[in-house]
Amino acid sequence: MRLSASHNPASFLGVEIRNINLADPIDSCDLAALLDHFDYHHLLIVKNQKLSEEQLINVGNIFGEPAPALVPTFRLKEYPLITKHSNTKDENESPMGVVAPEHVFHADSYFTDNPNKTTLFYSLKSPEQGGETHFVNMCHAYDTLNNETKKLIDDKKATYKNAYINQPPVSHPLVRVHPVTKRKALFVNIHRALGIDGLEQNEALNLLKNLYEHATNPELIYRHKWEDGDLLVWSNVTTMHCATPIDSSQERLLYRILIKGVLPVS
Repeated sequence: MRLSASHNPASFLGVEIRNINLADPIDSCDLAALLDHFDYHHLLIVKNQKLSEEQLINVGNIFGEPAPALVPTFRLKEYPLITKHSNTKDENESPMGVVAPEHVFHADSYFTDNPNKTTLFYSLKSPEQGGETHFVNMCHAYDTLNNETKKLIDDKKATYKNAYINQPPVSHPLVRVHPVTKRKALFVNIHRALGIDGLEQNEALNLLKNLYEHATNPELIYRHKWEDGDLLVWSNVTTMHCATPIDSSQERLLYRILIKGVLPVS
């Protein structure tokens, strides 16, 4: 049976992929369909997967070259391309996995010189309540800007600096272009932002705030409720995402793989 997909009715992005077992090799027809859905819908939702660490890395290779997480703390010892995300703590109350900041929309590694182009998240243990991941479509965000704003930002770059990482500031276009569909996507964040090239700082930060709020309009958010075996694959060029709170009585365990970006960033 061939791979099939249904558009996510709850959002402006995403397709649910059916009739595929990613633990097995994928034939050329299904591979082409999978990548086409990814390019045009930005987010793949693949249910009921059972993947070993090796198989998860193999799936990552479908979308490009996997890259180790910038911070090594929770990389798996035997599989350093995989990072463990968990809300559990050890006997000393130390985290046993990455705990993402809540309600902070972002594209992964946007503050680096070559942001990761794709993220894979695979759920091994999902909370019954809470712990959703929220997504927004940054192509739709750009499309719905007024023409004056589009003209203002089309050739501008924003500068970011992560104070916790010993790297110089980086500048990225406020508008990125998808390499296949050629659709324009807003690429913006208010966190770790220093300014916008060519604009006075207060004006720049106010513009970034307005663009960020436009993109994260609550009416345009897809809220993914995780189930065990879910594999989500999303584009960091055309989406942003954020974590949400998990009650301490609930347990969450996910594996993440990042896919290396392509230079120049455009």
